[in-house]
Amino acid sequence: MIEQYLHDAIGFRVASGALAGRRLRVARTLLTCRVAAEILNEMQMPPETGGGYRFVNVCNPRNPLAFDPAGGGWHCRAALAEHPVWGLNWAAAGMVCAHLGARLPWSQEWEALASNNDPSRLYPWGDAPPTPVLANFDEHFGGTSVVGSFPPSELGLFDLAGNLGEWCQDLHDHDAELAMERTVKGGAWSKDAGHLRIQASRGKWGRLGTTTIGLRPVWDD
Repeated sequence: MIEQYLHDAIGFRVASGALAGRRLRVARTLLTCRVAAEILNEMQMPPETGGGYRFVNVCNPRNPLAFDPAGGGWHCRAALAEHPVWGLNWAAAGMVCAHLGARLPWSQEWEALASNNDPSRLYPWGDAPPTPVLANFDEHFGGTSVVGSFPPSELGLFDLAGNLGEWCQDLHDHDAELAMERTVKGGAWSKDAGHLRIQASRGKWGRLGTTTIGLRPVWDD
């Protein structure tokens, strides 16, 4: 499953702004629970960091991932295998990407990908207002959806608006002395329509994984 996930990545060139000319490959979908479990087992990643913060929030009973300390490793709930994985904190998301030879996107890269280099575009699908046909948002579905359940963006990427938000590299507050939050893009299943705009972002404390944030690896090409 990991090889197929890598194979499906799409090539992209940032066309404008400070990152103009940068070439990337980007995962077509958010990382799924099935693939995440495979990666975590390859990495032999424990649930917790040395400081007691959890790489993966397995304390939440709804988490699609579980860890068997008796030697069974990571596994995902079968019914959620093709849903996007959530509960990984920012550091864990970055380490998972690094294991694939990838990284988390910068927010400027994410916006270029979501808009297909059209800064006037409001949403990944265009300017039409969000509806439950276009995206999973505002608790219309009560939780995550199988990846690829909604129409792709013009570039061919799924779930850039809704389902789960996506960790980015950036500090949300660029004053490094004050910032403790990392940037999250893309809205989520529980967020309102305003969060689905390409230019919208929110900050989240990077040490905690939540029910509304996943990840999408990018590769420098």
